[in-house]
Amino acid sequence: MATMNKTSVREEIERLKQEFEQLCSAGKVSPETRVVMKSLLVVVELILAVFLEKKTRKDSKNSSIPPSQTPKNETATSGLSKGKGKKVFGEVNNTRTKETVIIARVTTCTACGAPLDETPCHGHERRTKIDIVFEKVVEHIDAEIKQCPNCAAKVKGHFPQDMPGKLQYGNGIKAFAIHLVISQMGG
Repeated sequence: MATMNKTSVREEIERLKQEFEQLCSAGKVSPETRVVMKSLLVVVELILAVFLEKKTRKDSKNSSIPPSQTPKNETATSGLSKGKGKKVFGEVNNTRTKETVIIARVTTCTACGAPLDETPCHGHERRTKIDIVFEKVVEHIDAEIKQCPNCAAKVKGHFPQDMPGKLQYGNGIKAFAIHLVISQMGG
């Protein structure tokens, strides 16, 4: 199997990222290309992290070494548990989820241009983006919905451009899905 110098691969990726950033700051890259390239760079970095750092320890399950000659697994529990484990009811709190709610404020009527700063909010419409960045990150954007007292038009706050529908997945979860596809094809 061919080997490669981990440092030189990482340095080359870093050099490419810097060149791309220079092109972006010079205005030579369109916003669409920038998003695609940044996503691809995330995937490449994920692949580097997985394939250049992955080391599977040999034990009795993946080699011909008998269990008595493999090193003790320090992460395993101390043998007190028997069976299939403790039955857990309700929410499991061993995951890290960071959840935020951002309010997209309505300040002016899009129909007539009247200021709506002092107008009460009649409700919210929610869009949600779920992503994985070493922890699950859930970001909610609540857009205010107001009725203009001047022309009676219903006006809604603006959502970010990367949230066109009710639910989106971020770059981290997309990269993870690509990783799963690649690892299944490679093995």
